[in-house]
Amino acid sequence: MRSQWLSEFALSEKDEQRLDNFYRDIQQESELFLGYPCNGIFDYSPLYRFLQYPLNNVGDPYLPGNYHLNTHDFEREVLGIFQQLTQAPEGNTWGYVTNGGTEGNHYGLFLARELLPNGIVYYSQDAHYSIDKILRCLGLNSIMIRSSSDGTMDLDDLRETLRIHRDVPPIICATIGTTMKGAVDDIVGIREIFHDLALNHHYLHADAALGGMILPFIDNPPPWNFLSGIDSISISGHKMVGSPIPCGVVLAKKRNVDRIAQSVEYIGTLDTTLSGSRNALTPLFLWYAFHTVGISGFKKIIPDCLQMSDYAIKHLNQLDCHAWRHSYSNTVVFDRPLASVTQRWQLACQGGISHLITMPHVTTIQIDRLVDDIKAVKPVPVSTCDSFTACETAIGGSGQDIILVGNEDTNILTDVSAALASAGISIEDLTAIKVGEGNVVKLKVSDRDRSLKILNQTLDIGRCYGQSLPFDTNEATQILSRVDYQAVSGDALLVELEDKAGTLAMLMKQCREQQISIRSVRLLWRGKEKAVVELASSEPERLKELLADRVLVN
Repeated sequence: MRSQWLSEFALSEKDEQRLDNFYRDIQQESELFLGYPCNGIFDYSPLYRFLQYPLNNVGDPYLPGNYHLNTHDFEREVLGIFQQLTQAPEGNTWGYVTNGGTEGNHYGLFLARELLPNGIVYYSQDAHYSIDKILRCLGLNSIMIRSSSDGTMDLDDLRETLRIHRDVPPIICATIGTTMKGAVDDIVGIREIFHDLALNHHYLHADAALGGMILPFIDNPPPWNFLSGIDSISISGHKMVGSPIPCGVVLAKKRNVDRIAQSVEYIGTLDTTLSGSRNALTPLFLWYAFHTVGISGFKKIIPDCLQMSDYAIKHLNQLDCHAWRHSYSNTVVFDRPLASVTQRWQLACQGGISHLITMPHVTTIQIDRLVDDIKAVKPVPVSTCDSFTACETAIGGSGQDIILVGNEDTNILTDVSAALASAGISIEDLTAIKVGEGNVVKLKVSDRDRSLKILNQTLDIGRCYGQSLPFDTNEATQILSRVDYQAVSGDALLVELEDKAGTLAMLMKQCREQQISIRSVRLLWRGKEKAVVELASSEPERLKELLADRVLVN
């Protein structure tokens, strides 16, 4: 009956051809996949038979419910494996299989908010871009902490900021393997600051999207897990483990989870997860991986990945690409090549750097081909300092401006003008303000939406690589490859500060004394002596009045 019903519905020949073409494209692109941390080697074909059933892991994985078409047994076993890998206290942690690292981070910060509703979230300049989005969703106050040059959180800046805000419970979002540089924040150092400042009420979440499946398998890893004092952790499953569907796990102290659980009669169990209905196939994938590759397999795979990183570093540095990695990371950082190379090899980029990540599918042949491509093209000189940052903002109420913030570059206006002109976009108004050794430039253009789209499609902050440009101009591509795009809140102000520890904290204290609510703080640019930060407030006019001598654009 089932097959008879399905036989009535079939794809047309045209649709089948479209899928065949797409399959060939994916096969080709998979051979040029070096810039993102997803393992491309896995075989879950024995599990395909389960695709014919409406499996759903609705509700708490540890409790029975009315929906029996689930994989809760497999999910619990997977969670037990990750609890061992993260040295979680036996019987004292809870978790579930998520849709990926972002959901895990969302859950961890959600728990933190329930425990410390008046807390301030502190996260580093190098934290994953999803953190800022999650904070907006949860309505949490936040302060971005400076990063050191190696990508780790600047603990001097954190200490001074926490000292000034000692009366507000801190929520720290530490990164265990930063997006661009693979850096691990100093968990022990963060906890020492808690102790030194007598901060007894705090929460420490770890974003270990990639690092959580690397650090358990290397010698002498930096402290990073429950044994080191974290309260919750998010780890991706589709990265090092490998999966055709994004997935991950989140683990948290059980006593904290109990605060948000609620009984739902409809499903006959507790609703303790963010999504309610959840993917029931990904627990099967993860279970299958751990029962085939196994812990012993990953103990071999991880060192092999690190050896491949060293191979890449050696050959990139033969071209003077200044390649390097952290000893515990398979993320290889190097000078940003031309856009033709980064797009072909799907390399993530930020400012003057790119990275490749030697996942299990990466081979010496691919590295050699990448090096040959870099060698074959003449690189565009790019500043090794922070690049210009294009910010969409509504400063002044017009909502039509584009702000460029970054290092002084006498050609930047000419370059950007040429790039926009090549797309038929004219600059209607321009303001330039010097900030230390850098500049803030405000542009009003004839087609703002398309200008931002050009920046967004040409540039990558982890979201938009692989898209084609709306115009065919190599020169414009090379120009705009120096510019990073970030979204800035509509009520944000750009403020100039001295670039030293505690300056931002003092500004925040001043706002609190004037009872001006600051929703979020982000560091957009740092020079040698000055910095530019974005302050988002529900009272922008009062904030502008208070900081009149430091607001850069009106």
